[in-house]
Amino acid sequence: MLKRRSLLTVALILVLPSFAQAQEKVKSGHVPTPSEFLGFEVGADRKLADYRQIASYFKALAAASNRVELERLGKTTLGEDMFMAVISTEENLHNKAKYKEIAHKLADPRGLTSQQIDALARDGKTILLLTCNIHSTEIGSSQMSMEWAYNLATSQDPEILRRLNDSIVLLVPSLNPDGEIMVTEWYRKYLGTKYEGGQMPYLYHHYVGHDDNRDWFMLTQIETKNVNHMVYHEWFPQFWLDEHQMGENGPRIYIPPNADPVAKLVNPLVHRGNNLMGADMGWRLEEAGKSGVIFGYSFDAYWPGGTRNTGWWKNMYGVLTEVASARIATPVEIESTELQGGGKGLTTYEQQINFPNPWPGGVWRLRDIMDYELLVSGAALETVSKYRQELLRGVATMATQAVQTADPTVYWRIPLDGQRDPVTATRLVALLLEHRVEVRWHADKKLFLIPTSQPYGRFVDEMMGIQRYPEVRPAANSGILEPYDVAAWSLPLMMGVKAERVAITPDVQNSSLKLETVTWPTGGLSGQAKFYSVVDHQNNVFALINAMQKAGADVYFHSLPNFQPPTIIFAAHPQLAANAEKLHLSLEALLGETPPMQAVPLKQPRVALYNSTSPRMTKAGPAFSSNNTASN
Repeated sequence: MLKRRSLLTVALILVLPSFAQAQEKVKSGHVPTPSEFLGFEVGADRKLADYRQIASYFKALAAASNRVELERLGKTTLGEDMFMAVISTEENLHNKAKYKEIAHKLADPRGLTSQQIDALARDGKTILLLTCNIHSTEIGSSQMSMEWAYNLATSQDPEILRRLNDSIVLLVPSLNPDGEIMVTEWYRKYLGTKYEGGQMPYLYHHYVGHDDNRDWFMLTQIETKNVNHMVYHEWFPQFWLDEHQMGENGPRIYIPPNADPVAKLVNPLVHRGNNLMGADMGWRLEEAGKSGVIFGYSFDAYWPGGTRNTGWWKNMYGVLTEVASARIATPVEIESTELQGGGKGLTTYEQQINFPNPWPGGVWRLRDIMDYELLVSGAALETVSKYRQELLRGVATMATQAVQTADPTVYWRIPLDGQRDPVTATRLVALLLEHRVEVRWHADKKLFLIPTSQPYGRFVDEMMGIQRYPEVRPAANSGILEPYDVAAWSLPLMMGVKAERVAITPDVQNSSLKLETVTWPTGGLSGQAKFYSVVDHQNNVFALINAMQKAGADVYFHSLPNFQPPTIIFAAHPQLAANAEKLHLSLEALLGETPPMQAVPLKQPRVALYNSTSPRMTKAGPAFSSNNTASN
């Protein structure tokens, strides 16, 4: 232990002077490279920058360069500052409010003529959102983000300058900062041991682990909410590139086009734009001698739960890339005989039209991951710059088609009265507003009305409707293509809310009010009493039970054959009224000094959690590797 501490001390002594020197250079106006600033070679074997170091570097870069600004997106689950770098020319950054407004108008072009849309497309800048490291073991993109940002901030190449003049880059170095810190700390802890590069035996997101990428339609996590608000309420980017990693024993990188099946409600222009970007990515990778590039593989165009996927139904182009993994930052050596296919688009590992240049095997490093990602990031910026006006106009075209192809009399109708759980019905509406869906409220009839004729109308129908997975067969008499991911996501069914798609008469439409926020059902106590009751079928009742038991209050369950529905009874307590109001629950006062007969006291449960030493998250199919690295 003493020897280990001595080595760490020596390492810190060696690193700290270079870090201090880098800080001084920043003060003098010098723009430091990531390696120069951090005191080690970024991308080298067994070297990782943690999120706090990455954030420090971006702060230094923004301080030294007039092409980089930082925006705080909010706090993470564990309290880190989540940030985004905004990168463009100094003039574009100075006028970013103008370009955000243009992007907003193109995303909702109602009331604009075709000539006005063309003028906005000429004047606007394409806004490219690039997100990294949502799955924290897929760590290469978080390291790459520093190098790419430095290149954009310092390059004097006329072509790079032209691209930055045409576009604004929104770069999020990590969508899961808490997990990035966990992974780097775990990796460093076991460097030089037989566990080096192994999987952590616990979740790398405080609540949802790997599957924080399934949350982009439900928005349950702070990180998801932070980015969703930036995307759909502030910046309205036209193109979203999300960079992932996959298993180590297959292709080196997946790029668009997607595999089948295709979701029916997504505008075909989305796929045309995505495929355009994929073609440029493939060209630049092959041009640079990067083999193992595949498209039409594994990752389909069907489900809406991931980052850029959700945007497809909101008239946004969105691309996924997946690079083969190493063992975090430890190289892997893969023999040619270990390379395998086995999934959609690559039955066996061999040359075919969507995989024209297979990787032959060899050593695969963190540096390789970053180099592939630098190339596809550059190709993405090249594409959105080169096709700036077409992509900007395309967003408006898709939004216009969503409005014009829908029946203006057809709405999704959510009555507040008659719901089993009015609070959850309101929560569904609040979620749609968070997605920037237009919702209306009819006060007299107590109805939420969601028009299908709106820019995000296809998203509305996708979220509110019922999914039936398409039976796509790659050949006659073959089995169907299996889904890559989940195959259904109907919000009314998932949340237990009554909703129907109906024609609404003009008088009801005209007497409804467009909502900016929702008014939640009133909660509280009905009067003074020793005991209060509430029916048990509302979700928030169980939150109230937990809160009151934690506060030391007595809680009872009461149910009799002729006393329906079952009720929960709460003893009066100083915190009861405030908690009921917070949870929007109305509790009825009961007569009597004691609980009703047959009321059964509820005991506070004791919950045991088993923490296994084996990884919690596994993934079947081609995204699975011996390192348990799964993606998307």
